[in-house]
Amino acid sequence: MKRILALATLVLAIQLSFGQACGIYRIKYIGNIQTDSVENVKIKLPTPVYLHRLENESSELSFVEARIIGNKIELELQSHLTTPFDNAETLKTFYKSKSETLKIKLLSTKNGHVKETTIKLDWDSILITKIDDKKFGNLFGINLNDLKIE
Repeated sequence: MKRILALATLVLAIQLSFGQACGIYRIKYIGNIQTDSVENVKIKLPTPVYLHRLENESSELSFVEARIIGNKIELELQSHLTTPFDNAETLKTFYKSKSETLKIKLLSTKNGHVKETTIKLDWDSILITKIDDKKFGNLFGINLNDLKIE
């Protein structure tokens, strides 16, 4: 009985000492679409799984379609794992280490023809900020600014 109690105490001590990082993080994409000649636009944005490079570009888990209201893009996603990220610069540095650019997929219709385009945005042109929304986990805003579609 003493051995079981000692083993249980040891396991509990190890678990408390080496637990995972606390909390999740969420990302919220924001931006605007500017277009004059395109009839219908759909945009697919990368998920945290893709940004961490745990999935390749062709995976269904890599991109998700964002809502476009008027010309505004808005999408909030939750990370797949617990995380050590607690400030925006650390997160941006991590993403830059995984890929030189942020890939976005656009589906547009012009004169009845559907066209898929991949846009690559340089990380230096993207503003990432921490948003305090009082919910569990950190929320980071990824501002895509104005995306021009021709």
